[in-house]
Amino acid sequence: MKKLTLTFLLITISFFSLSKAQVGGNQVYRDRNNNDYSTLRNLPEFINTNTYFATDSTLIITVKVLMNKTADQYKLTLGLNEEAATPKIAIENINRRISGFMKKISSMGIKDNDIFVDFISQTKIYDYNVNKDSQTAIQKMDGFETKKNIIITVNKHSMIEKLISEASDFQIYDVIKVDYISSDIDKIQEELLKEAYSVFDKKKENYFKLFKKEIIGNPTASSGFTYVFPKSQYQNYTAFESANVTYGYDSKYVRKEERKSKTFYYDGTDYTGFDKVINNADPEVGIQYIMNLNVKYDLKKNKGK
Repeated sequence: MKKLTLTFLLITISFFSLSKAQVGGNQVYRDRNNNDYSTLRNLPEFINTNTYFATDSTLIITVKVLMNKTADQYKLTLGLNEEAATPKIAIENINRRISGFMKKISSMGIKDNDIFVDFISQTKIYDYNVNKDSQTAIQKMDGFETKKNIIITVNKHSMIEKLISEASDFQIYDVIKVDYISSDIDKIQEELLKEAYSVFDKKKENYFKLFKKEIIGNPTASSGFTYVFPKSQYQNYTAFESANVTYGYDSKYVRKEERKSKTFYYDGTDYTGFDKVINNADPEVGIQYIMNLNVKYDLKKNKGK
């Protein structure tokens, strides 16, 4: 019977391993340095699977729950600049471009309350007068530059690309950042805590059913809640294979490298060590919410024989 059980266990493990096989893809070209712990967290000594910690008088049950959730709103920040002979002309020209862009996106349903124009800077521009005869370069003031940012809040992710496309018609090309906003963080925290308690109840039941321990007094509990935004979870790599060229000391050849494209991709929190992951199949990039729950029991010691 033991032999049969062992055989079944090995078959189950083998099937599980095959069903969870991962295609590496071009991300394997990603540079890994001493500050990159993404590979370390997958090693056995870095995996947090210690859901029970028990002595003869103490039991600590740990629960970790993660939720993937799309943002409620998105805040797009675009940057633009204008150069002119005087500050007044620079400001007038940049405001003309901004007004034209705002008028255009108002037809897309973007309201004035959803837009804020942030004045960033006004600086002098310098250039050089080069005299070839005297071989001198004398610096001179060559005008002024005004910089502003346009901050737009939208409710749908699909609107971001449309806004970027319309902005290009007004020579607005700098996409500074996109912020993901959640308006229900308190509600999500409450929901995740309930999920954690549900997992905890099952763990508690399984432990005391197996070990028949007696609880002394009331348990103590602590919880931690955090969330991770997408901007900190992007990785990059450059995938290519190239030959090596060796030059002699008297070689007159100059090696010119081709431009290699760099790929960026979203690499969210690793699910390893979590008791439950909510919305793990949703492909849309969003905010990740994490709840940790720790419950401690004092146990009656077993009497010595």
